Amino acid sequence: MPGRALFALLAPWCALAQQSPRSLRGAYGGAASAVAAAGTCNVGDHVQCPGSGKMCSGDQCCPGVPETDNISFPCPSAAPSFQGCEGRGKVDNCVPCFCSFDVDRTLTGKQGDLEACPDNQELPIIDTAYGGGNLTLSPVGQGFAPTFCAGCYTGIVTAGDASGWQSDERGLLVHKMRTFGKLVSTEWAGPSLHGEGRANCSGLEVNTTLVVGCDDGTKQYALASAVAWVESTENVTIAPEHVWHFDDRDGNVLAFSGTGFNARMVSCGTRDYGGAVGLCGATHAEIVPSSGVVVCSEPEF
Repeated sequence: MPGRALFALLAPWCALAQQSPRSLRGAYGGAASAVAAAGTCNVGDHVQCPGSGKMCSGDQCCPGVPETDNISFPCPSAAPSFQGCEGRGKVDNCVPCFCSFDVDRTLTGKQGDLEACPDNQELPIIDTAYGGGNLTLSPVGQGFAPTFCAGCYTGIVTAGDASGWQSDERGLLVHKMRTFGKLVSTEWAGPSLHGEGRANCSGLEVNTTLVVGCDDGTKQYALASAVAWVESTENVTIAPEHVWHFDDRDGNVLAFSGTGFNARMVSCGTRDYGGAVGLCGATHAEIVPSSGVVVCSEPEF
């Protein structure tokens, strides 16, 4: 189980989740419960705007309310890709969507390198990836409330083992996924469940959305299984075009071609190991609902 140091570390985050205005809670703690509270809907359905009582349909903006600092925000039945309001995140969401994240150099950055990555956060938690060091979270690893993913089901599909069975790193990642999105299960699965043992994830069946140990180029299989499990467990339908995976390796992103899912490469502006992997990890600006499969352009390497 995570140690006392981790729980002490999480205390400020728990307080933040409880005290944050609804514009943010709707994007994580609140929006995580918004699907259950408001039920599910289809894109374009005529629904009520939270806070104001106004009605909206699909890709429209709800009027700002004091809890959102009076800035407008997307209608609960807007497509996840809709970004036409002052605020990008939904306060409430009734259109099922799913955001999946890689761990190493996506939710994390190079351990301890705050000089190259000043927006990252170094924590007193062991991260065994890439030679090891203190866990260092990317901006997205610290939280993704400002992004469209805040109103979606969330999960992790990674090649690494997130520092192994019952690690503090896994405990922190669970906390982030459930605080800033809708995490259905806190259990982990995959070839590296009990430690490094990565393998091809084709044919893998999971009962969670937290999957470790998928060989590069096979994460799409684990994500398909995780989405299917959420649909069955939550009695919802998640359209393939409303599923996204974010990863720092181009091969993992390109492997999603032809699946119907969306995938986007991150850490484009900061690269390591000759450009093969990310350096600082994902930024909030990279967590966008782009359609299709998107890798970094050559100049960004």
